[in-house]
Amino acid sequence: MSSIRSNASVSKLYYTSTGNDLDRIYAQYMCINYITHDSCSTCITAASQDIMQVCPGDKEAVVWEELCQLRYSNQSFLGHLDVSGNIAKDNQKDVENPEQFGLVVNETLSDLTKQVAFNASANMYATRQAAFTNTETLYALMQCSTDLSPDDCNTCLRVAMENISSCCDASRGGRVLSRSCYLRYELYAFYEGANESSKSPVPGKSSRRKTWIIIILTAAAAVLVVVILGSLIYYHAMRNGIKKWKKQNTRLDRNCHGIGHPKQQ
Repeated sequence: MSSIRSNASVSKLYYTSTGNDLDRIYAQYMCINYITHDSCSTCITAASQDIMQVCPGDKEAVVWEELCQLRYSNQSFLGHLDVSGNIAKDNQKDVENPEQFGLVVNETLSDLTKQVAFNASANMYATRQAAFTNTETLYALMQCSTDLSPDDCNTCLRVAMENISSCCDASRGGRVLSRSCYLRYELYAFYEGANESSKSPVPGKSSRRKTWIIIILTAAAAVLVVVILGSLIYYHAMRNGIKKWKKQNTRLDRNCHGIGHPKQQ
C-alpha cells in the first residue's frame, strides 16, 4: 500500500508486485482519467486505508471509491479480463420517459464503447454527451484498464452495459463498478470538461425522421407508378375503342352506299 500511495501523485494507473514466490502480492489502482493527480493521490490514499480495514487478511480484495478503484491479489491479474462480481448502482431518481431514455442511453453507450475499445488515441477512456430532451442532456463516461486488449476492453464494457440495463431501466443515471473497467451516465455533468455546446443530436429522432421520409417517398413513388399504369391502360383502351368505332362506322357507310333505288329497266 505504501508503494501504491507514493505513485498515485504521478500516475492515474499503476500496477506493482512485491514479495517472493508463493508469498508474492500483486496490486493495481485506476483513477478516473479526468481527475487531477492530486485528486487521484487523495482517492488512492483513502482506498488503501479502506481496503486494509474492510478486507483484513484476505488474499484478494477490491474497493471502489468515488473517483478510483484499488485491488490486490496473491495471483497475477495484469492483462486478464475480470468481470466477476460486477456491481451495478442506479441513481435513486427516476426518469419520466424511461423508454425514450433507454434508447438514448443504449445508442450513446454503444458508440462510446467502440471509441474506448478500438480508438487507439482514446487510450481506453472517453466521454460523450447526447441530447435527451430540449432541456436535458445525457452525460456518459467509460474507461478500461489499459493493460487489457481492445477486445477484452470491448467485452468488459458490453458486460457492464448488460449489468446496467438489468438494474437501472427507469433510473436517471447509473454506474457499473468492475475490476477491469468503469461505466457511468447521468442527466447532469458529473465529470470535468463537460461542455453543453458539444452535445450530439437526440438519438432516435433523426432516424425516425429519415424513416418517415423514406416511407413518404416510397408511397409517392408507388402512387405515381399506379397513375402512370392507369393512364397507359386508359389510353390504350380509349384508342382501341375509337378504332372499333371507326371500323363499325365504315361498315355502316358501305352498307348505306350499297342500298339504292333499282335501276330503271
